[in-house]
Amino acid sequence: MRVRSSTRLEAPPDWVALQLQSTEVFRHITAPVMVFTPADGAAWPTRWTVGELQVHMRLLGLLPLGSQAVRISIEPAQQAGGWPILRDNGQGRLMCRWDHRITVQALPQGATLYTDDIDVAARYLPWLMTPLSAVFAWLFFRHRQRRWRALARTLFRHESSDGPAPPPTPWRRRRAVDQLLEGFANSAGAAPPARWRWLEAAHVVGQGSLPLHWQSHCAMLHYALALRDLREAAGQLLRLALVSVGHLLDRLPRGNIGRSHVNAFKPMTPTAEVQALIDQALGDFVRR
Repeated sequence: MRVRSSTRLEAPPDWVALQLQSTEVFRHITAPVMVFTPADGAAWPTRWTVGELQVHMRLLGLLPLGSQAVRISIEPAQQAGGWPILRDNGQGRLMCRWDHRITVQALPQGATLYTDDIDVAARYLPWLMTPLSAVFAWLFFRHRQRRWRALARTLFRHESSDGPAPPPTPWRRRRAVDQLLEGFANSAGAAPPARWRWLEAAHVVGQGSLPLHWQSHCAMLHYALALRDLREAAGQLLRLALVSVGHLLDRLPRGNIGRSHVNAFKPMTPTAEVQALIDQALGDFVRR
């Protein structure tokens, strides 16, 4: 069953084609709906190359969906002077066919028409699972294209001018959250308000990643229980229940510190003390 979806990106085709080669961009646009990790503990290549890569998949970073063979090939452009087509003709534990083609075409005013075209066939109960897989593919690629549009607005603008900087890379975000949680652990002798700032900073930095977002709220829940602060603990349980929904709908209020006394849906500007911890953890990377 075939699914096709297109969108306009406010960046030129040559820039989009270059980003298509990046595995880091792939991981960014597919998160948090799908989280991929290379099989057998292998490291991610910096860029996609022609060939096959085995990956493990987790829905929302939590539910294992088995392995998938990503088979990359390049096909000639559909029209003279166009950009080659990136193809992933893969299969996996649940899908006997996942044939995905990405095309980019120039639009007026330096924009790009980006198209996902995929043919899917389920391995089990195909009469039922193939149509359901097609629906999921359509929703998944709409999510990917929404992330692509945001990436084009931020990353391309930053590279071509003095516009806003892009978000931290996944490995830098992971390292920063680890550093902030370590700072919290090492501040055992400090007063609770000072210790909470470490956790608030970890929440702000990790909010863009489902596993890190979940980890920051778990740390807050454990600390609230250690303080016997039942109101804060109840608030953290509520936020843990909302984490997956927020990522699925891509409704994450930037800068929100994650505490029970603030609105869980309201974007915030962190306090100077929290922002200083964030800046220190991210090093010289411009804040999100």
